[in-house]
Order: sequence, then structure tokens, then C-alpha cells
Amino acid sequence: MNPLIKFITVMVIALELTFIKSVTVNLVVIGVSALLYLFLHLHWKQWLWLILLPLLPGLGSWFSLMYFGTGNHVHMAWVMLTRVFAYLWLGGLFTLKLTEEREVFLATLEQKAKLSSTFVYALVGVLNFMPAVNQQIKTIRIASQMRGQTLHIWQAQLYFKAILSAIRWSQNLAEGMVSHGFTEGAPRTYLNVITINKRDWVLLAIILIAFQLLLFPNWY
Repeated sequence: MNPLIKFITVMVIALELTFIKSVTVNLVVIGVSALLYLFLHLHWKQWLWLILLPLLPGLGSWFSLMYFGTGNHVHMAWVMLTRVFAYLWLGGLFTLKLTEEREVFLATLEQKAKLSSTFVYALVGVLNFMPAVNQQIKTIRIASQMRGQTLHIWQAQLYFKAILSAIRWSQNLAEGMVSHGFTEGAPRTYLNVITINKRDWVLLAIILIAFQLLLFPNWY
């Protein structure tokens, strides 16, 4: 499935979950997501993160509603707990493969969603700079230790130096793009033209219709 279509699917389902107070619906979303994860052959560490990340906010919502809520607080406590897991597991279906599909996703945003080319290339630059930023932070910490100063991850001085490096890199990137003929706002041609197959639209329609049928008893 095209990453943009996948993103639209996830966002529509997540938006509708916001207005549905059903533990059953949340559990169905979690169960279907888990089934899809099995086909993705996740590493055990990824499974661990999927369980641990929503656990703290989910339990926080559960305890606050269970012991301090009013009205039908017991039901809402379980709704909020399962909803947090449903949100994260649903979002993981999009984000876990985003590293492999990010260029296709950004190209689709530019060509099909008509997003500004300048904004898209800025995102590409940021994503490509992330490994360099991580390496630069390690280099700064090592250089500081050689001078007898230890920079911890919570100290602003560490990130200030990294930001200065990033500013220099961004200037070099901008000059490189201009030297290769990039002009902001000018019409562009594409080496790889993105096409969204009819199969993707059909699959989107089937998923959303099936989800509406699942939600139908909860609208009334």
C-alpha cells in the first residue's frame, strides 16, 4: 500500500476512535494490528517497545479515572487504557516501516498532495541529517571529556553546540541545492513519478467501510 494511503487510513481510524467510547472496538483495533505485526516479522525489541510505550500513559489514565473519576468512571477507565494502546499500535503500522518508505511517502506528498517542494526537501534534509546529528553529539561529548569536562544528555550546552553544527550543515545544503539548479516555486520534473494504484484506493475503501460497520452499533 502507498504510504500516503496508509497514513490516511491510520489517521481516519484514529480520529474516529477519539469519539467512540467502546472497549470492544479498541480491542479489535489492537488485535488486528497485532495480527498485521505478525506478518511484518517484528524483532522482539519492537514488540517490547509496543507494550512498554503505551503502558505508562495508559495506566496513568486508568488509575486517575478509576479512583478519581465520576459517573461511569469504571467503563471510561478501561476505554482510555485500551484507547492508548489502540492509538500506538495503530500508529506503529505506519511508522515502523516509515524508514524504508519515507522517500516514497515524501515524494507522494509532493506529487499527489501538492505539498511545497521546498518543505518536502527540507524534511528530506532533516531526516538524512539525523544520523549525523547523533554522531556529532557523541563527538562533542568525547571532545569535552578530553578537556576534562563531562557533558550530560540533559545539559543545554551539549545541544547548543549540536545546533550550531546543524546550522552550518543546513547552509551547505542550501548552497548545494542552488548549485544543482533548485529554484523555490519553480515547476519541476521528477525522475521517479509516483502513481497510486487503484488497488490502494479499493483497499482504503474496504478498510474504512469495514471499520464503519464495526462502529455502527456504537453510534446509537
